[in-house]
Amino acid sequence: MSSRSRRSRVTCLIAAGTISALVLAGCGESAEPSTGQAESGTESAEPNTGASPRIVLGSKPQASQVPLVYGVGEDAGDFGLDMSVEQNITIFDDHIDPVKTLLSGDAEVMATSVSAILDAREQGEDVKMFCPYVSMDDFVLAGAGGVDTVGQLFEPSTRVGIDSPGGAGAIVLNAMLSGVGEPRDIDEIPNQQIIESSSARTEAWATGQLDATVIHDTQYDGAAQTVNQPVLIATLYENAPGFIKVAQAAPAQWLEQNRELAARYCATTLRAMKELKADFGVFRAAVDEYVEEPPSEESLRELFDLIQKYPFWTEDGGLSDDSIKFMIDIASESGVLTQPMNAADVVDRETLNRAVELANMPE
Repeated sequence: MSSRSRRSRVTCLIAAGTISALVLAGCGESAEPSTGQAESGTESAEPNTGASPRIVLGSKPQASQVPLVYGVGEDAGDFGLDMSVEQNITIFDDHIDPVKTLLSGDAEVMATSVSAILDAREQGEDVKMFCPYVSMDDFVLAGAGGVDTVGQLFEPSTRVGIDSPGGAGAIVLNAMLSGVGEPRDIDEIPNQQIIESSSARTEAWATGQLDATVIHDTQYDGAAQTVNQPVLIATLYENAPGFIKVAQAAPAQWLEQNRELAARYCATTLRAMKELKADFGVFRAAVDEYVEEPPSEESLRELFDLIQKYPFWTEDGGLSDDSIKFMIDIASESGVLTQPMNAADVVDRETLNRAVELANMPE
């Protein structure tokens, strides 16, 4: 399969309702169900045996999120895994369906917002983070049409694009509000426009339907030329140190029963982070391969510089207790959590530490 064909297959595979019904949004190729899924009108596929874990993503990969797909596509064989992006990864464009898919048993691993993972735990689901995805990210609060301060978000006339509670965008915005010293939170924004994906929010911002929104910096760069008075009001990487945007999680019981497999899978992400961070050319090629709409060269170089400066990709595993506690506090402020939660209970450190050990072994 060519690079462009594979990119189209990977980034356009969007699940509708449940993982068993897949549709392509705007793609010319027909969808093929991922491992362990059943095609419409056929008998259900055999359950996954655990030898080749199925991963479900909560958003289409952006440039800052490319290590996961790159790791599966390029490094799985180094860790004795028979995996591919096409067969093992299913991509949604919201934070709700990945959790449903994991809990229904149609996937072993989900990569989604930390707030969605914490929310699942509060609802009584024993899921644990065991691997990073992207910690710090290039999310920004973008304004338009004269909206250039945080305070203006709380004016009734300001249309603010955000996803629903539990989504990465919602908790990112709350973190940025806190980071710039704004005492109010997103619940007090009167004119919220709920748009679940950053790509859809970017389009709405670019076409004048939003006055402010939370999107990736690379998306901002690509759309700013069509926007009236575009401005960066705040950035996640400057205003919210310690933030963890999205992480990889799995049911605690599955992790206990498949610890070495989970660690080998996580090692593909960690190895990819190291490889991509070390060489802009490799990073550029990976983005061209796995991102549906690659940023411009200038924008990508800017992102690459941010990745060098801020802890986007945590080769040592990250997910520290301090960072998890920070995310629990932000989730509580955002209304996602209503009960206290112990940071030490959220991460499977045995699996994570083993993954770090494997990833650092000589190639």
